[in-house]
Amino acid sequence: MHRQYRIARKVNETPNTVSVFLTSTEALEHFQAGQHLTFDIPGVGERPYVLSAFSPDPKIYRITVIHTDANGTPTAAAYWADQAEKGGMIQATGPQGSFHLTPELDRPIVILSKDIGEAAVTAMAEELAVRASRHQVTFLHATFNSSTFALKDKLGSLKSDLPSSVWKVWFSNPRQVDRPGKEYDFSGNMDLDQCAEFFPSNEFDAYICGPIEFVAATETALRASGARCRAIYTQEMGATLAPPAEIADEKELPPLYPQSVTFTTSGIEATWTPESGTLLEFAESLGIDAPFNCRTGMCGRCQRKVISGEVMKIRDTSAKTREQHQLMCSTIPMSKVEIEL
Repeated sequence: MHRQYRIARKVNETPNTVSVFLTSTEALEHFQAGQHLTFDIPGVGERPYVLSAFSPDPKIYRITVIHTDANGTPTAAAYWADQAEKGGMIQATGPQGSFHLTPELDRPIVILSKDIGEAAVTAMAEELAVRASRHQVTFLHATFNSSTFALKDKLGSLKSDLPSSVWKVWFSNPRQVDRPGKEYDFSGNMDLDQCAEFFPSNEFDAYICGPIEFVAATETALRASGARCRAIYTQEMGATLAPPAEIADEKELPPLYPQSVTFTTSGIEATWTPESGTLLEFAESLGIDAPFNCRTGMCGRCQRKVISGEVMKIRDTSAKTREQHQLMCSTIPMSKVEIEL
């Protein structure tokens, strides 16, 4: 049965991923992490989207959607990218689906995901943090690089809530600014032999979610591996998508050297190194409250005034900036700099 949902807001997570927040005049139904809503997309038809946030008493639903430039064709991607607007209405079912954590949680869990599979993973991690924060769980995720890892910050914040968890990430094409051991653990495609190093020694349940090809190949390999996997649950979430052009056109960086950075509002001066990442990441590592939304140069919220010195953009960005302002999420220092933050 369908009901009307109102689009409360949209957040661009990456150049090709958007999170959509939904409310309703009726009380929202309780759900299990991993379940989905089936939407009636105008001009397209029904499409399912996994809920990407969990709450035991939901007041708002969130879905996270990969979209591409559909050139005006009537596709679900074009709807979420161009037509869905804050305040608009859309019809969808309540939460449904059999892909979710078991009620008992009587065995360790391994969750293998790729690309938009992170939507289900995020909700599952949030549910585990509420239900059984010390449960043994292993998260194994693969994506193109940090620019396509839409919910990485939310997942990162959940690590401390799940002290018995293991997290490993594969980037098939890391950027120059992606740091091994921080943004990702392995380069190249996810390999089940590597994954097996992190499987529990006793029987476990496996959850596989992501593109159709990934789910099929991973399930086949897992069944043939001899791992002590007692049950396998799967959720296909569309096809593998190529990264958008702005990610593929990542800038080649010159040699980088340590630089002195002063955040004038905070009164903090520290030495930036290439391992510090972007100026936004550097500020956060110093405990500075640095507002942001997308972290990929799309929204413009992280822009700050560069009072003196030279900074360099590490990627093409679409957000407009004011005079003397730069996007902290997409710049690094090339000299001694002072920043109004």
